[in-house]
Amino acid sequence: MLGLLLLAQSVAVPAVSPPRAHPAVAPDSLTLVVADAIEQTDPQPLCAAPDCTSMFLGRFDNARVLAGAGLPQAFTARLEMGSPYISRYRLALIVEQRPGNEAIVHDVAGFNSRTGIACFDHMDTGRLGWTPTGAGITTERGIICVTE
Repeated sequence: MLGLLLLAQSVAVPAVSPPRAHPAVAPDSLTLVVADAIEQTDPQPLCAAPDCTSMFLGRFDNARVLAGAGLPQAFTARLEMGSPYISRYRLALIVEQRPGNEAIVHDVAGFNSRTGIACFDHMDTGRLGWTPTGAGITTERGIICVTE
């Protein structure tokens, strides 16, 4: 019994996201998109700790741009994760397109199965200095929400 409790505790430990400087982001390089997360591969650890997060290469499909710079229907972008998703998900993403470099996902939000709405955490999006507008996008008290 004690072994099961210890195992459960080790599984429930969250990944550590190391503090790092976030370079300024040009709002015209950002895209608010809804897409299917297909797979996440090629993890690049952000620190040496065993529970550190990594920048995974995410592959996305069935993309629909809601605001910002255009993206193809299928694209790849790096996103910070503790481990890959266990299945495919429809997600709302804020993606920075960087000419000559891989695209970076700055924030991701899942859709509530009851309401069909995905909301981004203002603590993550506030530093971007970007308030997208368009059909299906609402912003209240700095919180960006998407309805697909």
